[in-house]
Amino acid sequence: MATFPVSPEPEGIDALFESSPDPDVHTSAAAETGFLLGLAALLAAPFSVMHSFALGSGVLGALLAFRGLAATSSAHVAGRALAPFGLAMAGMALLVVSVRYLGLDTAFGDELLPTLQGWLEDLNTRVARP
Repeated sequence: MATFPVSPEPEGIDALFESSPDPDVHTSAAAETGFLLGLAALLAAPFSVMHSFALGSGVLGALLAFRGLAATSSAHVAGRALAPFGLAMAGMALLVVSVRYLGLDTAFGDELLPTLQGWLEDLNTRVARP
């Protein structure tokens, strides 16, 4: 039976983390959350039923994206691209919702609802029920 020599130094995943150039760098939670809320607001804005959700998540996403911009100015915090994109998406969603409240119909997603409902019903018929 062959035996392999045991290395006296600890190797493996611990050695990999210790040799990493920036072990103290972390991603800003505010930038991540602002990005996700901005994306959710932008996806919800075209539907008239979701305007209140788009408004709330857009405002909260914009505030967190601003906080993420401030946090990522530090050298040990990552997420410099997430915060501006989250801010831009939240701003676009708030623009769509505000134009709706000014009287213009921006609920262009409402015409898609019957199509989406048909697709979901078609998928439900294809999936076997237990």
